[in-house]
Amino acid sequence: MSAVAIGKTAPRLIIDLLDYDPRFREQRPGKNLIADAAPRFLGACPPRKLPNECRHSLMKKDLRTVAPVSNDELPDSSTKYIVPTYCSACRYHFEITMDFTQWQDNHVPCRLSDQDNPLHHLQLAESIYAGAHPDRLVPTKYDPTIEIHKFVCSSETCPLQVTIKVSAPRFSRNLMTLLEPSKLIARGVKEIQAEPLRFEGLGPVSTLQALDYLRTYLRDTKAAGDTGPKRIAKRNKKFALAYSNECDALFEYLDFTTVQDGETEGDSPQFWLPPTITSMNRELINDFLAELDVLLEARPASEKHLAKVLIHTRPLPALKDIERSLGYFEYPTRSRTVNLEAEEHPYYLSLGAVDDFTDEFLSWAYDRQCQCDPPNKPYYLDCLEDLAKGRGSSDLETKVVMATSAGEYGLKAIEGAYRFFGLDPNTKEGDEHIMGVYKSRIESAPRQKEEAKNCLLAIAKARNSEKIQALANDRTMTFEEALEFLNISSDTASDSIEAAAVAMSLEADNSKVARALRVIANHRDGDYALERAAANMELDNVGSTLDIGEAYNRLQIGARNAPDETVLAYYQSLMNDAAPGSKDSYTEALRVIACDRQSHFLLTKLDDPNAVVHAAPSTASQPIGLDNIGNTCYLNSLLQYYYTVKPIRNVVIDFQNHRMELNDEDIKKKRVGGRTVAKSEIIKAQKFVDELQHLFENLKTASTRSIKPTRELAELTLFSSAAEANFRRASISSPSGPPPNLTSMFGDPPVYGPVYGPQLPPPPSQPPPILIEDDIEMVDHPEDKNDDDSSEATLVDMETLPNYEDVFIKDATVSSRPQKNETLDGDAIMVNGDDTAKDGKPVPEKQPPLPPRNKSGLVIQTNDKDVVSDDELWKFGSQQDVTEVIGNVNFRLLCALKPTSIDMSSGEQMDIVRDTLYGANAVYLQKAETPERKVEAWSNLIVFPAPVGSRDIYETLDVVFDEQIVEIDNTTAAQHASIAKLPPILHIQIQRTAFDPVKQIASKNRNPVIFPETIYLDRYMDSQEPDSALMRRRRETWRWKAQLKVLEARQAALKNTEAEMSVADALIATKDYINVLQEEEVDGISINSDLPDLLEERTAEIVEELGVINKEIAGLKQSLTEQFTDMRQYEYKLQAVFIHRGEAGGGHYWVYIYDFENDIWREYNDEYVTEVKDRRRIFDHQGGTGGTPYYLAYVRSSDTKDLVEAICREVPEVEMTGVTDTWAGDIEAGTVGEDDENVTVRHIEHARPRPLRPKPTQGFDTVGNWENTIGDNLDANGRPW
Repeated sequence: MSAVAIGKTAPRLIIDLLDYDPRFREQRPGKNLIADAAPRFLGACPPRKLPNECRHSLMKKDLRTVAPVSNDELPDSSTKYIVPTYCSACRYHFEITMDFTQWQDNHVPCRLSDQDNPLHHLQLAESIYAGAHPDRLVPTKYDPTIEIHKFVCSSETCPLQVTIKVSAPRFSRNLMTLLEPSKLIARGVKEIQAEPLRFEGLGPVSTLQALDYLRTYLRDTKAAGDTGPKRIAKRNKKFALAYSNECDALFEYLDFTTVQDGETEGDSPQFWLPPTITSMNRELINDFLAELDVLLEARPASEKHLAKVLIHTRPLPALKDIERSLGYFEYPTRSRTVNLEAEEHPYYLSLGAVDDFTDEFLSWAYDRQCQCDPPNKPYYLDCLEDLAKGRGSSDLETKVVMATSAGEYGLKAIEGAYRFFGLDPNTKEGDEHIMGVYKSRIESAPRQKEEAKNCLLAIAKARNSEKIQALANDRTMTFEEALEFLNISSDTASDSIEAAAVAMSLEADNSKVARALRVIANHRDGDYALERAAANMELDNVGSTLDIGEAYNRLQIGARNAPDETVLAYYQSLMNDAAPGSKDSYTEALRVIACDRQSHFLLTKLDDPNAVVHAAPSTASQPIGLDNIGNTCYLNSLLQYYYTVKPIRNVVIDFQNHRMELNDEDIKKKRVGGRTVAKSEIIKAQKFVDELQHLFENLKTASTRSIKPTRELAELTLFSSAAEANFRRASISSPSGPPPNLTSMFGDPPVYGPVYGPQLPPPPSQPPPILIEDDIEMVDHPEDKNDDDSSEATLVDMETLPNYEDVFIKDATVSSRPQKNETLDGDAIMVNGDDTAKDGKPVPEKQPPLPPRNKSGLVIQTNDKDVVSDDELWKFGSQQDVTEVIGNVNFRLLCALKPTSIDMSSGEQMDIVRDTLYGANAVYLQKAETPERKVEAWSNLIVFPAPVGSRDIYETLDVVFDEQIVEIDNTTAAQHASIAKLPPILHIQIQRTAFDPVKQIASKNRNPVIFPETIYLDRYMDSQEPDSALMRRRRETWRWKAQLKVLEARQAALKNTEAEMSVADALIATKDYINVLQEEEVDGISINSDLPDLLEERTAEIVEELGVINKEIAGLKQSLTEQFTDMRQYEYKLQAVFIHRGEAGGGHYWVYIYDFENDIWREYNDEYVTEVKDRRRIFDHQGGTGGTPYYLAYVRSSDTKDLVEAICREVPEVEMTGVTDTWAGDIEAGTVGEDDENVTVRHIEHARPRPLRPKPTQGFDTVGNWENTIGDNLDANGRPW
């Protein structure tokens, strides 16, 4: 590549600086990552870094740093930023200077808000090396610079000059050898042997101690006052053992001098006198101290412990200051996290960009690189084209198309053009020769003329030849060429020509086909049919005047690159409840999009919505979808998510080894959610896990694009026993069906309920205990008795509701009845052993009810002949949201599994699910001097969006954990929470439902909650010491927030936004009005002549006060932002984002899940699983009709490989013989859905896999009242082995 005008953006330069290790420059054939151009990538290139090179971690030298303190600070003609740094790993020093002092009148520095110059684009001016330029750069002890690189900004209006100085470590390798362990041991032994009595009880010192002594000497030197530094006696025991007289070179290098004691004049020097700190040696001493801290920190922990040496340093990272000085701190990126260890594609380096650039920044970097280095524009176009494809970016692909339309060609295209004519791309032949080759080619192959012209144009562009370009631009088409192109004869009829053209348009360029039609039409004296066909082909008329943009807006689709399946899902969602006129409108919009995309899938679905568009079979490298079986999109999202959680998936698939034994002793001990669990609950829970196992096996092995969950699994997932029975009773007792407030049917939240912040939503009305009335007659399998004395023993076993096609079960009753006032105990209802509803339970978001079905399922009959169908129950269950279902799923899993241990303090069961998903908070209540501490378990944290505006994830969590004043026993007390135990997988629910207690309606809060891909939870961790460093920081933030609240209230009062006029504007308007009154001298109105001046003075005071308040608010917000940035031990990565689109009463759900192994986000939208090309769909607030995130899953960063796995597929190669025969008897009829009853041709994916259970050695024992009917030769499902 050209080295004349090397260019790279500021982020690229700093990343190159972090990767550049000066120690290995000579091993790179002289290549310098900072200064030299990136090698051209032609399929392979040498490695960018050697394996043992340092990835610098730059720490700033705070005393010398001159950098902006905020993003709002802009440079001017006097600005010169300096950020001196050192690497905390290799100890090399880098000083970056950003000089704006060459400012001219027309200069404007680059800034993010400037679309033309958002970033600095820096070109190398010169590089100076100590060895190569001895006349210009000579390293000294006080200025050890070994390299200097100077850059200038390529923008014509930017005055920036950047200088990077590189220096080797002050503590050189030669000096460090003096303190090697072997030499220290030998030195200590020598001293001790010379004077054994004097050193009695002492031994040689370690390298850590020797470094620490030296650090102490230098610190004392810096701290010395007017009396000067203290002398160091050479006979000091520590000094003698560490240094003796063998380290004189080290102390002389640090400007120590030797002095004699006055009484021993003439003897050898007895003392070292530390240097006096001057402007010459100050940086030497400071740098040496910094390097000593690095070396001390790097010593083994065992050595630190034995030596009892404390490391008090806390160096500050320098990147923020560097980025602010270069004007790109917090610049927009396509990803919220930057993986500094990931290998970038070489094309990013060639463009002077970084892989985290947004499409807009990458496009700008391409333009600037082409502008600075025109000879290499073809190569840069190849870079942009390949990156556009790799990113799947329609914007960048459009950029490439526009460039090629403007006559630009990539290097690959130019080389391909030469090869088309059988020429070497490096040929020395002249233009005439190439033109002759072209003419010969089109004469021998007329149908290749268009391709030959395009290749010739590319060669003309590369050679900058006007003659070749003129020949290539000759676009005339003869009649014979038109006939040859369409493969017709001169006497072919017009309708046949039109048919041939339509057929050709499917393979060739429409414009060329249209041109051939016009040539033939003109030759036939203006044949109207051919003219019309040519015009229609040129206009690409699809029979609608609807603009493509309007079509997407009509279907409420924000992203035009959404997959066909997603487009269809939006269309179907809108069509469900649309009026006939609106349906036509939606159909027109979908047809325009289908024609614009030329989508066979969408066109086929428009013609026949039930048509099966055969797709390629799924592979082991891609996950598959779950069919929606009736408003269960949220259920599908949850099941897909749980399948990616490895501990959950593994325990479900291997359930037989984790199944809870159904013996009285184990059941009696089992406690989940602070209460004992009934046997019937365990049986139902185990049936749920069996069904879930079947689903997981299908997700793992199915060869189709999607599978259908069984209705049994859906029912067991959706319904807790109490919710089911409560619904039935309320439905029977109400003449109009189910009660309006379905939330009252559920009681409390699930076990280990979520943790709320202080802003709790209003509670729904509290229902009284629900009794089993005497007039209710349950009809369901009366022969199945349950003698268990649990609360469910009074109920008929409702483990599985019937399938859609099940018939009524009539004329049976249940003989057992509960005692009076006996309440129903159910699944996932108890919280800490309390079965009463808790205040503050939010109203869950509901799904819209399903349309009524013609078929009926199970009925519950009363003495008054009132019935509630199973379909109504199904509609009720399908209105729960994911958070409710998650609670039920967790409870089922906990009940089904055998414990791995028992919590001795609470008697609670411990198992894999709880270990993976459950955390605990420590809540502190300051009633007295010593706060009361209470530990509460939780399965997710609940946070709330801001009432107005946006909040980031930390601000929402602060609401949960910050100190608040609560009222206890008619007095107030301070209360705050901390995280006592972090789960490996952290769930955060964004509670968007607000409840109006007056109107008794729920609404949805759509305000953004900004969440990053990486969060750090150190700030919330429990520290039982009230005066710990962490608690001091937290209390400081609480004080800042209190100050901020006061300031913002005062700011709002002065701005008076509600009245749309600030106080200052009101005073100015009043003054103007007073002046008018004074000029008009209105009778009866006396005005003090000083009043206008007083008003003006007060206005100035308010403006000044607002300025001070704004500055204080900005400072407090900055402090809050930076308070915990250095605390990064508890790091969590985002793994899943659940999305809801719709209102509080219903809508559509889907989930985004991150594939850590392949760095891919996927959208799981019922049966469709697609890759998310543009991550802004996940992280940018959609608003309006777009979806809003409301449930997040974060995974502990250090354990992502052990905790989650997006793809777990083992697709067997099955010979599909006889699959299209009639429905085979060995495939269970129970898996056929209601809508499939007339289907006689089935696919293999509908076969229900057998449970993974070992073959029993003998028949099953009796379980409860279920008699053994399975023989030795049958499996658990009663089938032959």
